[in-house]
Amino acid sequence: MFALWSLRPKSSNKTILFILIFTCMIFGINSFTPDGRAGHVTVIVKNQIYFMGGSREISDGDPRKSSIRGYNLSDEVFTLDLMSQFSTVNPPYVELPGTSKMIYGSAKGTAVVGGPSQEDVYLVEGAFQNLTLLNQIDHNATITSNQTLMVNELINTWNVTNQTIFIYRPSTKSWLSFESVAKGGPTIRRRSTSTIIDQDRRIIYIFGGRAELDTGSLTFICFNDLYTYDTAVSKWNKINAANAPSPQSHSTATLLPNGKILYIGGVYQISPGEDALPIDMTNISVFDTNSLTWSYKIAKSSNPIQARTGHTATLTPDNNKIIIIGGTSSYALSLTTAYPTFLSLDISTEPYEYSELSNITNDETGSINTNPYIYLLEMPCQNWVTIFRPGESSCPQPPVTLIICLTIACYVVFVASIVVFIVTRRLPLTNKLIIYVTIACSIVLIAAIITDTELINPPRQIVNVIIGVTIVFFFVVIIAEMVFLCRRGRKG
Repeated sequence: MFALWSLRPKSSNKTILFILIFTCMIFGINSFTPDGRAGHVTVIVKNQIYFMGGSREISDGDPRKSSIRGYNLSDEVFTLDLMSQFSTVNPPYVELPGTSKMIYGSAKGTAVVGGPSQEDVYLVEGAFQNLTLLNQIDHNATITSNQTLMVNELINTWNVTNQTIFIYRPSTKSWLSFESVAKGGPTIRRRSTSTIIDQDRRIIYIFGGRAELDTGSLTFICFNDLYTYDTAVSKWNKINAANAPSPQSHSTATLLPNGKILYIGGVYQISPGEDALPIDMTNISVFDTNSLTWSYKIAKSSNPIQARTGHTATLTPDNNKIIIIGGTSSYALSLTTAYPTFLSLDISTEPYEYSELSNITNDETGSINTNPYIYLLEMPCQNWVTIFRPGESSCPQPPVTLIICLTIACYVVFVASIVVFIVTRRLPLTNKLIIYVTIACSIVLIAAIITDTELINPPRQIVNVIIGVTIVFFFVVIIAEMVFLCRRGRKG
């Protein structure tokens, strides 16, 4: 239901914004205005966000809409440039026509970026629909006038391919041939998997998912198998690790720097054909990509947290927290917002602990199937903003005069330390230590203040170097004085 990214412009070494795209795209006045949609996939390649596919609601009054058909899948691919300023009211989307269009209408898959070029988009699993065949059905009065026949024909539009992965190459704006992906992998096509790619952007981990009518299965089945796909050599591998979680779908997959994948939320199934049940948000499955083993975490929470699907889980830049946004507590056409809507999971200590991001506010519209808005969330200060400015932050900044004064103070302290060293050479060691420790503590205090501010690089780096050199200077002087006194004592 949601898509979330951490943006890191190449001109800066700090993450500035998270972008949150809700279930459908904004309506604007650009040359290309996407329809509202859900189940689309989004990835960032270089400085472009790529949007692919999605399920688009058939508007009321359209003769194609009926009790058995409320949505059509999209084969569109369009982008949003992150190097240009834009407003959430009217984002400058650009449609990529021709060979960029998807081979089939697609929804409820997962996309990752990587491969040998580090820039290919791998669309993994999902529901695919033959739009050419669907168009023929829509223009056949014999079929459209017979509901039973219509159902059978619609099923045929879904079961159109056994392909598990599709590869899009942004450099050529085209989809690679089916032969580019090795055969193998899951034996039953599925959607709503928990998929992530490793930090080298080489190995894709595909866990769980579900099969039902929109993937060509007459029986609703959830899975708990785990496959990897090596993009460098185009090779599948099934990992048969003991103690795997129950068959499930819609869980988020978050990769940590230590190689562990956290699976949060979603639904699970006891046996094929039965309804899926919600997974408690405090029950977190963990797969270690290094040891190839499963383990489990029980997170704490001071307040009740509703189970959910369709949420996002994104690791913060400091790797200490996972921000969880949105989701629905009832996976059906009558969607119900899951509460708390905004969560933070602290993973810096054991046990993990949830907290509600109560200081985040937005114009949430309630429980509806789609939401025609795009949101920008600035993570450092957790503020919603309406203007995206490349390389800039809208978080409150310290006064410029404060930054200048702190920088000057560092230089003054550095020079003063040299003067103090010369003046105090003839003082007793105890007096020297008191003076040195006092100055060192002052420097540490200034360092703490500066570290807590948002100095623009490289001045911040220069200041930090000055502080470090000064502190080291004093400690070296103290050690040298103690060594000198010890040697003089032995001679005496």
